[in-house]
Amino acid sequence: MSTRSAWEPWIEDRGTAPLHERLAGALESDILQGTLAPGERLPAHRELAQHLSVSVGTVTRAYMNLERRGLVRGEHGRGTFVAAPDRARDAVELIDLSVNVPPPMLAAQKLASSLAALPQSVSAAELATYADPLGLPHHRRAIATWLDRQSMPVAPERVLITHGAQHALAVAFAAATAPGGIVLTEAHTYPGALEAARQSGQQLRAVHTDVQGVIPDALADELATIQGAASRTVYLTPTLHNPYGYTMSQRRRRDIVDVCREHHATVIEDDVYSVFRDSRTTPLARLAPERTWYINGFSKSLSPGIRVGTLVAPEANQSQARAILQATTLGVSPLMAELVAQLVSDGTAAHVATALRAESEERLSLAASMLAEHISFLPAGGFHLWLPMPRSQAEEVAHLAAREGVLVTPPTTTSTDPLSEASGLRVCIGRPDPRQLERGLARLRKVIQKMP
Repeated sequence: MSTRSAWEPWIEDRGTAPLHERLAGALESDILQGTLAPGERLPAHRELAQHLSVSVGTVTRAYMNLERRGLVRGEHGRGTFVAAPDRARDAVELIDLSVNVPPPMLAAQKLASSLAALPQSVSAAELATYADPLGLPHHRRAIATWLDRQSMPVAPERVLITHGAQHALAVAFAAATAPGGIVLTEAHTYPGALEAARQSGQQLRAVHTDVQGVIPDALADELATIQGAASRTVYLTPTLHNPYGYTMSQRRRRDIVDVCREHHATVIEDDVYSVFRDSRTTPLARLAPERTWYINGFSKSLSPGIRVGTLVAPEANQSQARAILQATTLGVSPLMAELVAQLVSDGTAAHVATALRAESEERLSLAASMLAEHISFLPAGGFHLWLPMPRSQAEEVAHLAAREGVLVTPPTTTSTDPLSEASGLRVCIGRPDPRQLERGLARLRKVIQKMP
């Protein structure tokens, strides 16, 4: 076997697919064309990540993508190698527990009828010109109505419509921080937020947590150590944190807000799981509206393909947020925004949210029964859970599970500090159908039980 130290993939830099998919495609092309021969070892994850200026998680996901398709094979402690051409024929059923999406609760028939009605509700004049970058007034009113139902009342004129919650995150980090600033968050958190923070030139630091999330005293201690930073920001998901799954109590939320006020810290609140929030709790943005950038979206509460999000900036930062929004888009498609407005106004969105809560309860119950020995905390809703374990073990379980046809989120993808031993695996239970989910969890349990 040989190593190609001088080889590197060519990645389409203008593609619309996620970066890890473009990287996997480049690798696949080189393998199929013979640029990389069977038995050749690919660069180490960290080495290739540094060379391409991407995250380690991006490389890990690309390699796992190739492994599940039989194009490469991983050997623990040795690396990743190009597989023999006939390996793909030996592939087992692939069950993806790595992508955090809800199951399809929005009926295809209802979606089709709503899409068919769009030409009657969106005028030709609206499509003959660029959309308002801030969103059309009646779309903003509909989203404000939806947010009000999620315990986040806001005036429609403060609602900024984005291309999904990820876009809202990118705008928030760009507008609320300055290069060289420091972002405090959990040891593991949403990968998209980590990438958005890094892209805006932020340093990431982890804060100690418990079963309710970030510990106020620990947050205060970390904020007190920040001297002379261009900005100090706290990124939090108080409801169903991704990946840990905890939900902050109302008391914890108030304590966190008090600490942020005392230390003049900006808060970026990710509330994409708001449909699962207990009615006794409220968003941080209601407790500290003067310093909180609030983010929500519809891909977790309606359907992954509905890429419409929203950003509510503090009053004093509205013009700044609008400027960044206009710099990053000429406006969300009025057709997609109109679809969301229809689904909110006709009650479909509320119906889907109710169905998601019921489905979440069933799937979490199944996961709890099958992985009871490995789950330290069961979320109160949502479609992801966390299996804590040492980093080396988590990486090996992810690797071995992939060989058994089960994909889980490896620790490098969600890690704030790649060198930290505080680690585990995220298991996402929304994408497979119930029977596939049960088979996938059974395979994963078998892999974990074989670990020393």
